[in-house]
Amino acid sequence: MGRLALLLAAVGLTACGIGDEPQRLHTSHLPPAPSGSVRVEARQPLLPTFPCSRCHDDRTPDPTERKLTQFHTQKILKHGTLGGWCYRCHTKDDIDELHLSDGTRVSFNEAYELCGSCHGDKFRDWKAGIHGLTTGFWLGERVRRSCPACHDPHNPPFAPMTPEHPPALPRTVSSSEATPEPEANHGAE
Repeated sequence: MGRLALLLAAVGLTACGIGDEPQRLHTSHLPPAPSGSVRVEARQPLLPTFPCSRCHDDRTPDPTERKLTQFHTQKILKHGTLGGWCYRCHTKDDIDELHLSDGTRVSFNEAYELCGSCHGDKFRDWKAGIHGLTTGFWLGERVRRSCPACHDPHNPPFAPMTPEHPPALPRTVSSSEATPEPEANHGAE
């Protein structure tokens, strides 16, 4: 039975054309083992006002929702439908950290954990490298950007964008153009 299966497999490969492939397409080398790592780009060095405690240490936390009139006046909170304020995400007793809904603290460098606690589908896609920006090498180190690198955490939707024109379709050749015409026989009779 084993010989018959082997014979049928060989016939099947030959019938599919695989057995007809040139030898140069075959290799005895195994594919490379997955290697490299994914490093998430640190956000804290990119934040001009970090550490927040430089200004907030001598301020009493005020969780009252209000329009900011002295500092952070450009921040507009349009994120989520639940009422909330800065301390929905920022930690009240250590402003240099964020917190998840269960109280777990995360750094600004781990903001993706906070974003992922509500946006699980995007977080799954981000971890798989489908959503967001990852640069680097297939078999070497890759650098992934955290959510706030592209989305303002206070007002995350992208501003409306004008769509680009679609790419041009490749030029196709009609069948009459593809068949070369026979050359005229110039007096060779």
